[in-house]
Amino acid sequence: MHVFRLFSLALVVSVVLATQTVADESKDDPEAEINLVGTWKLVSAKYGGQESTLPQAATTLKHITPTHYTWLTYGEDGTITRGAGGTYTLEGDEFTQTGMYDVEPRKLLKGKNTYKCRVEGNKWYHTGMLANGLTIDEVWERIEKE
Repeated sequence: MHVFRLFSLALVVSVVLATQTVADESKDDPEAEINLVGTWKLVSAKYGGQESTLPQAATTLKHITPTHYTWLTYGEDGTITRGAGGTYTLEGDEFTQTGMYDVEPRKLLKGKNTYKCRVEGNKWYHTGMLANGLTIDEVWERIEKE
C-alpha cells in the first residue's frame, strides 16, 4: 500500500510539473494556441468603422467553453437586451463562430462569421466582417476569478 501511495504521489507531481512546463513554454511561443476559454467583457468596439458607446452604456459578456460560445448584453437593471450563441472553431489566429441561436431573430448573427484574433495579456482583440458586410473591431477583457 505504501508503494502505491508513493507511485500515486509521483504521478500527480509529474502531471503538475508537465502541465506547468507546457504552460510556461506557451507563454514564450508566439505560435502557441490562443486560449479563449473563460469569460470576457467587451471594453471597446467599432462597428462599421464607427466607435460604439455600447461598452459604456451596458455590459456585454462573452462566455467561451472548449466548444461553444454565448454572449449577452444587459443593462443596469439586469435586463438582457441582446444575446446569441453557438459553436466555434479556432485555427491559428482565425476564430470562426457559427451562430445557432439568439435572443431576437437577427439574421446577421446566424451562420458563420470569421474573425482574426489575438490575445495579449488579458485582452482579446478580434476583427472581421459579418456576412452582411458590417465590419467589427472588438476588444474584450478576460474576467479573472475573484
